[in-house]
Amino acid sequence: MFGRLIAASALFAVALAVLSLPALAETATSDLIPEPSAGSWVAYADGTHAETAQDIYGSQAGSVKGFRDAYKKTWIQPDQTLIDRLEHFSSALWAAFRFGGSEGAAKKNKSHTTYATVPGFGSGAYEVTNPPDSLGFRQDIFVFTSGDYVALIIVAAKDIPDHSALMDQAQRQLGRIPVPVNEYNAFGSGFLTTLAIVVAVIGTAAVAAAAIVLFVVVRGRRSRSTPAPPAGRALTLSPDHRYWWDGQVWQDASARIPPGVSMSPDGTHWWDGVAWRPAPPT
Repeated sequence: MFGRLIAASALFAVALAVLSLPALAETATSDLIPEPSAGSWVAYADGTHAETAQDIYGSQAGSVKGFRDAYKKTWIQPDQTLIDRLEHFSSALWAAFRFGGSEGAAKKNKSHTTYATVPGFGSGAYEVTNPPDSLGFRQDIFVFTSGDYVALIIVAAKDIPDHSALMDQAQRQLGRIPVPVNEYNAFGSGFLTTLAIVVAVIGTAAVAAAAIVLFVVVRGRRSRSTPAPPAGRALTLSPDHRYWWDGQVWQDASARIPPGVSMSPDGTHWWDGVAWRPAPPT
């Protein structure tokens, strides 16, 4: 009973925080797609344009929740094509949900030559390759999510697709995606509200339990003891692990170390609960 109450309170607090987000000026999706950094790539006008949910998902567009807009840019060079498509969602939750559906479908698709999950890239990433199509082009495809966005990078070639060009574009695209700090702050506020509710519920239950125990001790002249709850609180990180919550705002993990975390013996790394991270210069 208490578990359901706490879960419902958590969902309500987070939903309320997201719905109460103020509108902020955003960079156009088309302006977030970078140009290739190397090679003789030439912009291909017919493959550069905005796309709707129907353009991307066809009859399944209605099931893609939170979709706002998308933009695709295409570059070509002899016997090779580079495509960068960026989809914008109304929240990081919907972007993550869409990425999860895409990744699940890719795992089950037997037409892919290879499939691999790529750890440590954005909030989630995977890569697939495809055999030659009817025109003889092989595809190397990289998909990842970060913040409110899902990006798809494709290199197609009649020989072997340039994997270095694919990953360079993916890294550049990741660097251009803005961090939804306002949304993360709202989730942080929702988390604190939920924490307050949980503490209140546990506190009430503890007081009631203490009263019952005291009553039993007095009546039965028997002493009992109850273990104290563990102290401290876990470190709260943003979905992409680039920020940590200090109780009021999100802090840049590459510039400031959270207080109380474990440090490596040489003091050059700190533990974020999942992996060792380099300590910022003093």
